[in-house]
Amino acid sequence: MKGLSLAFLVILLMLSAGEGNDADMQYWTCGYRGLCRRFCHAQEYIVGHHGCPRRYRCCAVRF
Repeated sequence: MKGLSLAFLVILLMLSAGEGNDADMQYWTCGYRGLCRRFCHAQEYIVGHHGCPRRYRCCAVRF
């Protein structure tokens, strides 16, 4: 029974760790009022890549 609960705990931790990366990245700010995203939304434009981790771009809202 202990082995089953340990396996369940490990699987649960792996699933929660995989989802956390993208959620944290949504609120990573860059540039002037921009957010780091993999793809910019329709109402946003690309400011650049400065201040964002690899494979992310800085997106700002159009006025």
